[in-house]
Amino acid sequence: MAEAANSDDRLTQINAELSTILEAKVEFLTRVLGETQRFTQKIANTELEIQRNSAQHTRLKEQCDTLDDEVKGLGDRVSSATKERDEKQQEKYAREKEIQRLDWEISDARKSEVEASGGIKALENELEALEKENKKLSGRINVLNEGVERMKRVREEYLSKIAGLDEEMKSLAAGEE
Repeated sequence: MAEAANSDDRLTQINAELSTILEAKVEFLTRVLGETQRFTQKIANTELEIQRNSAQHTRLKEQCDTLDDEVKGLGDRVSSATKERDEKQQEKYAREKEIQRLDWEISDARKSEVEASGGIKALENELEALEKENKKLSGRINVLNEGVERMKRVREEYLSKIAGLDEEMKSLAAGEE
């Protein structure tokens, strides 16, 4: 029995040593797990930061490209506006020459106008006479149109009377048979 008691004591001692070792290992593993979680969190945060920075870099690059395109477009617009301004200046000079030429033509036309005003007066008198004659003719046309209308009414009356007589003749012819 002493051996059994010794064996139990020894098992209790081994069990206590195993419990101590196990607690130490569990404590160690808990610490390692906590550190691992902290490192994992740092890695995840770093990866998120890298992703954000990459996205921001891409976005900034796109904005830079867009701005470059806009600058190029504005440069083209400036060139186009300069060219257009030069063309407008040339057009202005051409118009000034044309205005001067037209002024000369107007001066010549005024001289011709003075000469033609006598002819215009004669044409106005002729126009007045023609308008009077036109009024007379319009009156005659109205009278003739009224006569035509009367003739149409008389014709309609005669046609209806003829149609009535025709019906009478048909009924008489039908009655004789």
